[in-house]
Amino acid sequence: MNQSKTMIAWISVLLVFLSLSLQRVNSLAARGKKASGQKVSSGGGFGAKPNTILHSPDTSESTQKLLQFLQSQNAEGLGNVEIGYCPDTGARGLFATKNFKQGKIMCRIPSDCALALSDPSKNGEDAPTLAHGGANFLNMYMKPANARQTWAPYLDTLPTMGSAQFDSTPDFFSDEELGLLEFPRLIRQAKERREQVRAVADELGLTREELQFATWLTASRAFCISMSGEEEETEVPKYDERGQVITKAGEQKTIRVLVPFIDMANHNSDQPNAKLTLIDPEKDDAWFALEATRPIAVGKEITIAYGNGLESSVELLLNYGFVPHSNRIDEFMLKKGGDEAITSLDRWSTTLEEDKTMLSMMEESTEEND
Repeated sequence: MNQSKTMIAWISVLLVFLSLSLQRVNSLAARGKKASGQKVSSGGGFGAKPNTILHSPDTSESTQKLLQFLQSQNAEGLGNVEIGYCPDTGARGLFATKNFKQGKIMCRIPSDCALALSDPSKNGEDAPTLAHGGANFLNMYMKPANARQTWAPYLDTLPTMGSAQFDSTPDFFSDEELGLLEFPRLIRQAKERREQVRAVADELGLTREELQFATWLTASRAFCISMSGEEEETEVPKYDERGQVITKAGEQKTIRVLVPFIDMANHNSDQPNAKLTLIDPEKDDAWFALEATRPIAVGKEITIAYGNGLESSVELLLNYGFVPHSNRIDEFMLKKGGDEAITSLDRWSTTLEEDKTMLSMMEESTEEND
Protein backbone atom coordinates (compact mmCIF):
# COMPACT_ATOMS: atom_id res chain seq x y z
CA MET A 1 0.00 0.00 0.00
CA ASN A 2 1.52 3.36 -0.97
CA GLN A 3 1.50 6.34 1.37
CA SER A 4 -1.57 8.05 -0.12
CA LYS A 5 -3.60 4.85 0.18
CA THR A 6 -2.39 4.46 3.77
CA MET A 7 -3.65 7.97 4.53
CA ILE A 8 -7.00 7.14 2.90
CA ALA A 9 -7.32 4.05 5.08
CA TRP A 10 -6.41 6.03 8.19
CA ILE A 11 -8.96 8.75 7.46
CA SER A 12 -11.53 5.96 7.16
CA VAL A 13 -10.52 4.83 10.65
CA LEU A 14 -10.74 8.41 11.92
CA LEU A 15 -14.32 8.52 10.68
CA VAL A 16 -15.05 5.46 12.79
CA PHE A 17 -13.16 6.89 15.77
CA LEU A 18 -15.22 10.06 15.41
CA SER A 19 -18.45 8.07 15.17
CA LEU A 20 -17.51 5.97 18.21
CA SER A 21 -16.52 9.11 20.12
CA LEU A 22 -19.87 10.67 19.25
CA GLN A 23 -21.65 7.52 20.45
CA ARG A 24 -19.65 7.68 23.68
CA VAL A 25 -20.40 11.37 24.25
CA ASN A 26 -24.10 10.81 23.62
CA SER A 27 -24.06 7.82 25.95
CA LEU A 28 -22.46 9.80 28.76
CA ALA A 29 -24.90 12.64 28.24
CA ALA A 30 -27.84 10.25 28.42
CA ARG A 31 -26.77 9.13 31.93
CA GLY A 32 -27.74 5.53 32.12
CA LYS A 33 -28.86 4.96 28.57
CA LYS A 34 -26.96 2.21 26.84
CA ALA A 35 -24.75 3.04 23.85
CA SER A 36 -26.46 2.19 20.63
CA GLY A 37 -23.91 -0.50 19.77
CA GLN A 38 -24.42 0.32 16.12
CA LYS A 39 -21.99 -1.61 13.94
CA VAL A 40 -19.97 0.74 11.76
CA SER A 41 -19.32 -0.60 8.29
CA SER A 42 -19.13 0.44 4.68
CA GLY A 43 -18.62 -1.39 1.45
CA GLY A 44 -14.99 -2.53 1.51
CA GLY A 45 -14.15 -0.12 4.34
CA PHE A 46 -13.72 -0.31 8.08
CA GLY A 47 -15.90 -3.11 9.43
CA ALA A 48 -16.27 -4.95 6.10
CA LYS A 49 -16.00 -8.72 6.09
CA PRO A 50 -13.21 -10.07 3.88
CA ASN A 51 -14.19 -12.10 0.86
CA THR A 52 -12.83 -15.54 0.02
CA ILE A 53 -9.48 -15.06 -1.70
CA LEU A 54 -8.03 -17.06 -4.57
CA HIS A 55 -4.30 -16.39 -4.57
CA SER A 56 -1.64 -16.39 -7.26
CA PRO A 57 1.45 -18.46 -6.32
CA ASP A 58 4.73 -16.60 -5.94
CA THR A 59 7.07 -18.27 -8.43
CA SER A 60 9.78 -15.60 -8.30
CA GLU A 61 13.42 -16.66 -8.29
CA SER A 62 14.05 -15.12 -4.86
CA THR A 63 11.16 -17.05 -3.29
CA GLN A 64 12.32 -20.32 -4.85
CA LYS A 65 15.82 -19.75 -3.48
CA LEU A 66 14.37 -19.13 -0.03
CA LEU A 67 12.43 -22.39 -0.15
CA GLN A 68 15.52 -24.28 -1.32
CA PHE A 69 17.56 -22.75 1.49
CA LEU A 70 14.99 -23.68 4.15
CA GLN A 71 14.69 -27.22 2.78
CA SER A 72 18.47 -27.59 2.98
CA GLN A 73 18.19 -26.60 6.65
CA ASN A 74 15.56 -29.34 7.24
CA ALA A 75 12.53 -27.07 7.52
CA GLU A 76 9.34 -29.14 7.58
CA GLY A 77 5.87 -28.73 6.06
CA LEU A 78 6.77 -26.17 3.42
CA GLY A 79 4.53 -28.00 0.98
CA ASN A 80 1.56 -27.50 3.29
CA VAL A 81 1.75 -23.72 2.96
CA GLU A 82 2.28 -21.70 -0.21
CA ILE A 83 3.57 -18.17 -0.67
CA GLY A 84 1.25 -16.24 -2.94
CA TYR A 85 -0.39 -12.94 -3.79
CA CYS A 86 -3.92 -11.76 -3.15
CA PRO A 87 -5.33 -10.66 -6.54
CA ASP A 88 -7.44 -7.90 -4.97
CA THR A 89 -4.72 -6.16 -2.96
CA GLY A 90 -1.48 -7.50 -4.42
CA ALA A 91 -0.33 -8.30 -0.89
CA ARG A 92 1.98 -11.27 -0.47
CA GLY A 93 0.96 -13.84 2.12
CA LEU A 94 0.72 -17.51 3.07
CA PHE A 95 -2.04 -19.85 1.85
CA ALA A 96 -3.04 -23.36 2.89
CA THR A 97 -2.52 -26.11 0.30
CA LYS A 98 -4.56 -28.62 2.34
CA ASN A 99 -7.20 -28.65 5.07
CA PHE A 100 -6.00 -28.17 8.64
CA LYS A 101 -7.72 -28.92 11.92
CA GLN A 102 -7.43 -26.64 14.93
CA GLY A 103 -4.16 -27.25 16.77
CA LYS A 104 -2.39 -28.72 13.74
CA ILE A 105 1.22 -27.71 13.10
CA MET A 106 1.29 -26.59 9.46
CA CYS A 107 5.01 -26.00 9.05
CA ARG A 108 8.06 -25.49 11.20
CA ILE A 109 11.36 -23.67 10.72
CA PRO A 110 14.55 -24.65 12.61
CA SER A 111 15.58 -22.06 15.17
CA ASP A 112 19.00 -21.91 13.50
CA CYS A 113 17.24 -20.25 10.56
CA ALA A 114 15.92 -17.39 12.70
CA LEU A 115 17.80 -14.11 12.80
CA ALA A 116 18.08 -12.80 16.36
CA LEU A 117 18.21 -9.02 16.51
CA SER A 118 20.07 -8.98 19.82
CA ASP A 119 22.37 -11.22 21.85
CA PRO A 120 20.12 -13.90 23.46
CA SER A 121 22.42 -14.06 26.48
CA LYS A 122 21.62 -10.40 27.22
CA ASN A 123 17.84 -10.94 27.22
CA GLY A 124 17.28 -8.09 24.79
CA GLU A 125 19.09 -5.49 26.89
CA ASP A 126 21.42 -4.67 23.97
CA ALA A 127 18.39 -3.68 21.86
CA PRO A 128 16.20 -1.55 24.15
CA THR A 129 14.46 0.18 21.23
CA LEU A 130 13.40 -0.76 17.73
CA ALA A 131 16.12 1.51 16.37
CA HIS A 132 18.74 -0.55 18.22
CA GLY A 133 17.18 -3.69 16.76
CA GLY A 134 17.43 -2.13 13.30
CA ALA A 135 21.07 -1.26 13.91
CA ASN A 136 21.80 -4.84 14.98
CA PHE A 137 20.10 -6.10 11.82
CA LEU A 138 22.41 -3.97 9.70
CA ASN A 139 25.59 -4.73 11.63
CA MET A 140 24.95 -8.45 12.14
CA TYR A 141 23.40 -9.52 8.82
CA MET A 142 23.59 -6.84 6.13
CA LYS A 143 26.99 -5.20 6.36
CA PRO A 144 29.36 -8.16 7.03
CA ALA A 145 30.03 -9.78 3.63
CA ASN A 146 30.03 -13.34 4.96
CA ALA A 147 26.78 -12.89 6.85
CA ARG A 148 25.14 -11.17 3.88
CA GLN A 149 26.08 -14.10 1.66
CA THR A 150 24.90 -16.71 4.18
CA TRP A 151 21.50 -15.10 4.66
CA ALA A 152 21.04 -13.87 1.07
CA PRO A 153 18.21 -16.37 0.29
CA TYR A 154 16.16 -14.75 3.04
CA LEU A 155 17.38 -11.16 2.82
CA ASP A 156 16.61 -11.04 -0.89
CA THR A 157 12.92 -11.73 -0.19
CA LEU A 158 12.52 -8.80 2.20
CA PRO A 159 10.67 -5.68 1.03
CA THR A 160 12.73 -2.80 -0.27
CA MET A 161 12.05 0.91 0.07
CA GLY A 162 9.30 1.95 -2.32
CA SER A 163 8.39 -1.60 -3.37
CA ALA A 164 4.82 -2.89 -3.47
CA GLN A 165 5.44 -4.74 -0.19
CA PHE A 166 6.62 -1.60 1.63
CA ASP A 167 3.91 0.01 3.79
CA SER A 168 5.38 3.22 5.16
CA THR A 169 4.85 3.90 8.85
CA PRO A 170 4.12 7.42 10.16
CA ASP A 171 7.77 8.09 11.02
CA PHE A 172 8.28 8.35 7.23
CA PHE A 173 5.53 10.98 6.95
CA SER A 174 6.14 14.71 6.68
CA ASP A 175 5.13 16.89 9.63
CA GLU A 176 2.12 18.07 7.63
CA GLU A 177 1.03 14.49 6.96
CA LEU A 178 1.55 13.59 10.62
CA GLY A 179 -0.80 16.40 11.58
CA LEU A 180 -3.54 14.85 9.47
CA LEU A 181 -3.44 11.72 11.63
CA GLU A 182 -5.39 13.62 14.33
CA PHE A 183 -4.34 11.23 17.11
CA PRO A 184 -1.92 12.67 19.71
CA ARG A 185 -0.40 9.37 20.86
CA LEU A 186 0.27 8.23 17.30
CA ILE A 187 1.87 11.55 16.32
CA ARG A 188 4.01 11.66 19.46
CA GLN A 189 5.29 8.10 19.10
CA ALA A 190 6.08 8.57 15.40
CA LYS A 191 8.19 11.61 16.27
CA GLU A 192 9.86 9.70 19.12
CA ARG A 193 10.83 6.93 16.71
CA ARG A 194 12.33 9.47 14.33
CA GLU A 195 14.41 10.83 17.21
CA GLN A 196 15.49 7.32 18.28
CA VAL A 197 16.64 6.58 14.74
CA ARG A 198 18.55 9.86 14.59
CA ALA A 199 20.28 9.27 17.94
CA VAL A 200 21.24 5.64 17.28
CA ALA A 201 22.40 6.41 13.73
CA ASP A 202 24.64 9.23 14.95
CA GLU A 203 25.98 7.08 17.80
CA LEU A 204 26.85 4.08 15.60
CA GLY A 205 27.92 5.88 12.44
CA LEU A 206 24.99 4.74 10.31
CA THR A 207 23.04 6.87 7.87
CA ARG A 208 19.61 7.87 9.11
CA GLU A 209 18.01 6.63 5.90
CA GLU A 210 19.40 3.09 6.14
CA LEU A 211 18.63 2.85 9.85
CA GLN A 212 15.09 4.17 9.43
CA PHE A 213 14.35 1.43 6.90
CA ALA A 214 16.06 -1.24 9.02
CA THR A 215 13.98 -0.06 11.99
CA TRP A 216 10.85 -0.40 9.85
CA LEU A 217 11.84 -4.00 9.02
CA THR A 218 12.35 -4.70 12.71
CA ALA A 219 9.01 -3.20 13.71
CA SER A 220 6.97 -4.77 10.93
CA ARG A 221 8.49 -8.26 10.63
CA ALA A 222 10.18 -9.32 13.87
CA PHE A 223 8.51 -11.55 16.46
CA CYS A 224 9.03 -10.96 20.20
CA ILE A 225 10.19 -14.16 21.91
CA SER A 226 10.27 -14.60 25.68
CA MET A 227 13.66 -15.40 27.14
CA SER A 228 14.37 -17.41 30.27
CA GLY A 229 15.80 -15.41 33.10
CA GLU A 230 15.07 -13.92 36.47
CA GLU A 231 11.59 -12.54 36.93
CA GLU A 232 11.03 -8.85 37.35
CA GLU A 233 10.68 -7.91 41.02
CA THR A 234 8.81 -4.69 40.40
CA GLU A 235 5.05 -4.68 40.06
CA VAL A 236 5.17 -1.61 37.80
CA PRO A 237 4.82 -2.63 34.14
CA LYS A 238 7.38 -1.41 31.62
CA TYR A 239 6.46 -0.38 28.08
CA ASP A 240 8.45 -0.36 24.88
CA GLU A 241 8.28 2.50 22.36
CA ARG A 242 5.47 0.68 20.56
CA GLY A 243 3.29 1.20 23.63
CA GLN A 244 3.30 -2.52 24.45
CA VAL A 245 3.94 -4.02 27.87
CA ILE A 246 7.33 -5.76 27.79
CA THR A 247 7.71 -6.78 31.45
CA LYS A 248 5.42 -7.18 34.42
CA ALA A 249 5.86 -8.98 37.71
CA GLY A 250 6.49 -12.62 36.90
CA GLU A 251 7.07 -12.02 33.18
CA GLN A 252 10.23 -12.79 31.22
CA LYS A 253 12.19 -10.46 29.01
CA THR A 254 11.99 -10.73 25.25
CA ILE A 255 14.18 -10.55 22.18
CA ARG A 256 13.11 -9.83 18.62
CA VAL A 257 13.76 -12.41 15.92
CA LEU A 258 13.11 -12.60 12.20
CA VAL A 259 11.67 -15.97 11.17
CA PRO A 260 11.97 -16.65 7.42
CA PHE A 261 8.82 -17.85 5.64
CA ILE A 262 6.57 -17.52 8.68
CA ASP A 263 7.10 -13.75 8.72
CA MET A 264 5.23 -13.57 5.42
CA ALA A 265 1.94 -14.31 7.19
CA ASN A 266 -0.45 -11.36 7.08
CA HIS A 267 -2.42 -9.90 9.99
CA ASN A 268 -6.06 -10.32 10.94
CA SER A 269 -7.34 -8.25 13.85
CA ASP A 270 -10.63 -10.05 14.43
CA GLN A 271 -10.29 -13.66 13.27
CA PRO A 272 -6.69 -14.85 12.85
CA ASN A 273 -6.53 -18.56 12.12
CA ALA A 274 -2.93 -19.28 13.13
CA LYS A 275 -0.20 -18.35 15.57
CA LEU A 276 3.56 -18.64 15.96
CA THR A 277 4.52 -21.47 18.32
CA LEU A 278 7.98 -22.23 19.71
CA ILE A 279 8.60 -25.98 19.96
CA ASP A 280 11.21 -27.37 22.40
CA PRO A 281 12.68 -23.94 23.22
CA GLU A 282 14.98 -25.44 25.84
CA LYS A 283 16.73 -27.63 23.26
CA ASP A 284 19.40 -26.74 20.72
CA ASP A 285 17.18 -28.02 17.91
CA ALA A 286 14.19 -25.83 18.73
CA TRP A 287 11.59 -24.97 16.09
CA PHE A 288 9.45 -21.99 15.14
CA ALA A 289 6.11 -23.40 14.00
CA LEU A 290 2.93 -22.10 12.42
CA GLU A 291 -0.03 -23.62 14.30
CA ALA A 292 -3.68 -23.50 13.24
CA THR A 293 -5.87 -21.90 15.90
CA ARG A 294 -9.10 -22.79 14.06
CA PRO A 295 -9.97 -25.06 11.11
CA ILE A 296 -8.45 -23.81 7.85
CA ALA A 297 -9.76 -24.92 4.46
CA VAL A 298 -7.48 -25.52 1.49
CA GLY A 299 -6.85 -22.29 -0.42
CA LYS A 300 -7.59 -20.04 2.57
CA GLU A 301 -5.10 -17.40 3.58
CA ILE A 302 -3.22 -18.14 6.80
CA THR A 303 -3.27 -15.11 9.09
CA ILE A 304 -1.90 -14.30 12.51
CA ALA A 305 -2.41 -11.46 15.01
CA TYR A 306 0.57 -9.13 14.95
CA GLY A 307 2.23 -7.92 18.12
CA ASN A 308 0.51 -9.02 21.31
CA GLY A 309 -2.77 -9.67 19.47
CA LEU A 310 -4.39 -6.65 21.10
CA GLU A 311 -3.16 -3.95 18.74
CA SER A 312 -5.52 -1.07 18.00
CA SER A 313 -5.39 0.57 14.57
CA VAL A 314 -3.08 3.15 16.16
CA GLU A 315 -0.40 0.54 16.92
CA LEU A 316 -0.89 -1.25 13.61
CA LEU A 317 -0.32 1.95 11.63
CA LEU A 318 2.60 2.98 13.84
CA ASN A 319 4.46 -0.34 13.65
CA TYR A 320 3.28 -2.02 10.45
CA GLY A 321 2.15 0.80 8.17
CA PHE A 322 -1.39 -0.34 7.48
CA VAL A 323 -4.92 0.03 8.81
CA PRO A 324 -7.14 -3.08 8.91
CA HIS A 325 -10.64 -3.17 7.47
CA SER A 326 -11.99 -4.14 10.90
CA ASN A 327 -10.51 -4.09 14.39
CA ARG A 328 -12.57 -4.90 17.47
CA ILE A 329 -9.84 -3.42 19.70
CA ASP A 330 -10.52 0.14 18.51
CA GLU A 331 -13.85 0.48 20.29
CA PHE A 332 -12.36 -0.92 23.51
CA MET A 333 -9.48 1.57 23.28
CA LEU A 334 -11.80 4.57 22.85
CA LYS A 335 -14.12 3.44 25.63
CA LYS A 336 -11.17 3.06 27.99
CA GLY A 337 -9.92 6.56 27.14
CA GLY A 338 -6.70 7.94 28.61
CA ASP A 339 -3.28 7.54 27.01
CA GLU A 340 -3.96 10.55 24.78
CA ALA A 341 -7.03 8.96 23.22
CA ILE A 342 -9.57 11.46 21.90
CA THR A 343 -12.75 11.15 23.92
CA SER A 344 -14.29 14.57 23.24
CA LEU A 345 -15.48 15.84 19.87
CA ASP A 346 -14.07 19.25 20.78
CA ARG A 347 -10.54 17.90 20.29
CA TRP A 348 -11.03 17.10 16.60
CA SER A 349 -9.93 19.84 14.21
CA THR A 350 -12.42 18.79 11.51
CA THR A 351 -16.02 17.67 11.50
CA LEU A 352 -17.30 14.27 10.42
CA GLU A 353 -18.62 15.76 7.17
CA GLU A 354 -15.31 17.50 6.45
CA ASP A 355 -13.41 14.23 6.91
CA LYS A 356 -15.83 12.43 4.60
CA THR A 357 -15.25 15.11 1.96
CA MET A 358 -11.46 14.86 2.39
CA LEU A 359 -11.62 11.07 2.10
CA SER A 360 -13.68 11.28 -1.09
CA MET A 361 -11.25 13.76 -2.65
CA MET A 362 -8.20 11.64 -1.76
CA GLU A 363 -9.82 8.50 -3.21
CA GLU A 364 -10.61 10.30 -6.47
CA SER A 365 -7.05 11.62 -6.69
CA THR A 366 -5.57 8.16 -6.07
CA GLU A 367 -7.78 6.57 -8.72
CA GLU A 368 -6.66 9.19 -11.25
CA ASN A 369 -2.99 8.56 -10.43
CA ASP A 370 -3.45 4.78 -10.74
